[in-house]
Amino acid sequence: MKKITTTVALLLILCFAVVSLIAFFNAEHSEPSWVMWSHTYGGAENDYANSVVQTSDGGYAIAGSTQSFGAGNTDFWLVKTDGAGNMKWSRTYGGEVNDIAYSLVQTSDGGFALAGEANSFIGESADFWLVKTDERGNMEWNRTYGGIGNDRANSVVQTSDGGYALAGSTEAFGAGEWDSWLVKTDEYGDMEWNKTYGGTRSEGASSLIVTSDGGFALAGSTSSFGVGLINFWLVKTDALGNKEWTRTYGGADIDGANSVVQTSDGGYAVAGNTLSFGAGDYDFWLVKTNEQGIPEFPLWAPLLFMTIAVLLVSFSYRRKINKTNGGRKEE
Repeated sequence: MKKITTTVALLLILCFAVVSLIAFFNAEHSEPSWVMWSHTYGGAENDYANSVVQTSDGGYAIAGSTQSFGAGNTDFWLVKTDGAGNMKWSRTYGGEVNDIAYSLVQTSDGGFALAGEANSFIGESADFWLVKTDERGNMEWNRTYGGIGNDRANSVVQTSDGGYALAGSTEAFGAGEWDSWLVKTDEYGDMEWNKTYGGTRSEGASSLIVTSDGGFALAGSTSSFGVGLINFWLVKTDALGNKEWTRTYGGADIDGANSVVQTSDGGYAVAGNTLSFGAGDYDFWLVKTNEQGIPEFPLWAPLLFMTIAVLLVSFSYRRKINKTNGGRKEE
């Protein structure tokens, strides 16, 4: 009986070792087990994906740029897949030079709106470019917005009136070298109004959302304001783009925000990169604020601040007493 038990134990150990070796081999030589599937899309040249949305049919739409396909050096590229990532169709949009899509939304009619920069159409500088398609990616219309200088749209949203809002950076307008630029259009892409935000140096918006009050929040970076070389910059506006408040976050070095969401409590979460804080060169940085853009602190923070304040007051009081007693210690 003892011999049988020993044999069974050895077999179990052997099975465990074999399973462990197989798992190790799969982890080292294949995709991680938590990846359900992955797909690549592209040709012989450089192709970059900058934005993805899940579509109403359960599939995905990806927008970016392609040098492998299209009419120019670099074109907008829209790829539509099914729920398993298999390509259903793709479309390119652009002219003879460089046109790059940075942001994508699925529109209320089932089509798509892509925003980015176009260098192919007006002069030698880049302009905001908005492309509207049907549900099969066929272009319905397109619009450019810009002036003399470079303008780049980094984010697009569809607004409740069926129109669009685009945010990015402009060299053509505003007060400084570069400014954050917000453009509002009607449902056909015709501009209704636009606003710039910035100081005497450089600002840019990387992310745009429609807020719960019908206004907008733009997140990006600023070198005109804040304490460092470049800081996170959050701009809150009303529904007509009039600035309500702005906030900077950062340290003495370079910190740039790339994305913003409004949280369920009405505040904001801003994410980007920081060179001022963290363990490495550049680190991820997430900032949580209240509805006015004021950073929130952990629940223990007020207690810590109060403790420090009490200690400082106590220390100051004791120094005063010692000074009054001529430096003699109290007995």
